[in-house]
Amino acid sequence: MSKRNIDLARCLMHDGAVNCHLCEKICPQNAIQEHVIDMSRCDGCGLCQAVCPTAAIMSTEDYERALTKAAELEPQVLMCQKAGVENVSCLGFLNRRLLWAMAVRRSLCLDISRCQKCRPAVYEWLLGEVEACNEALHRAQKDEIRLVHVKPQKTKPKPAKKVERRSFFQALFHSTAKGLQEIADSQIERFYFFDEMTWLKRQGPQGIEANTLFYGMAVRQGCTACGLCAVVCPTNALTFSREERRLHFDPLLCKKCGLCAAHCPSEVLALLPHFNGQRDFSC
Repeated sequence: MSKRNIDLARCLMHDGAVNCHLCEKICPQNAIQEHVIDMSRCDGCGLCQAVCPTAAIMSTEDYERALTKAAELEPQVLMCQKAGVENVSCLGFLNRRLLWAMAVRRSLCLDISRCQKCRPAVYEWLLGEVEACNEALHRAQKDEIRLVHVKPQKTKPKPAKKVERRSFFQALFHSTAKGLQEIADSQIERFYFFDEMTWLKRQGPQGIEANTLFYGMAVRQGCTACGLCAVVCPTNALTFSREERRLHFDPLLCKKCGLCAAHCPSEVLALLPHFNGQRDFSC
């Protein structure tokens, strides 16, 4: 089972202006209390990472590698370890924006056939995210995500090779050194940050000029062009030009943490549930 931890330096709790408990609310095991994960209760589903606005949750799962591997398949398929040992233990980390970024380029398949029995909360979450993504894909005239069932992969044992005496001792010495290194490596527990917004930016998904899967922003009259919103934005979704007195918003980098609105001294900034296509605001 994968392990995870919350980096409080990234978590919104350290700011104080935003009272975020998204990870606690979505956890089906009630394993998160006061921004601390009880690993004796955590089942490693990854739902907390799917909703965290600031990528504050570290995990022993390398989600970026999993997405890259899925994109290399033909057709590209996202699946868990029950379909293949090299996959992530659970697909709960996925959300509609990640699904869109992969599906908008070429057809995407998703295997959640075992989720309902294994982790019902993950199954219900993914059904909702796929439905929302498919609605947006349909409007963009793209192929919708297909739900599939992938048969478990069976690894065939490799036939033994005949080794000469000299080669045997050379291999033994090499394998001993390699074995010691593997033992040392196994004692190191590696944790990974998966920064969803940065990953989305690198993918550069198309068709988000007006998209219900991404968040939007509105600025009412009264902005003083102080630029504080851009300073406090943890994902650089906001950039401010003092020369032009213009605020630029990037929907790919926004996960609606709310810090910009909470710190706006004029209280003229608001985050929208859907992106309406507006990226630039004059102050």
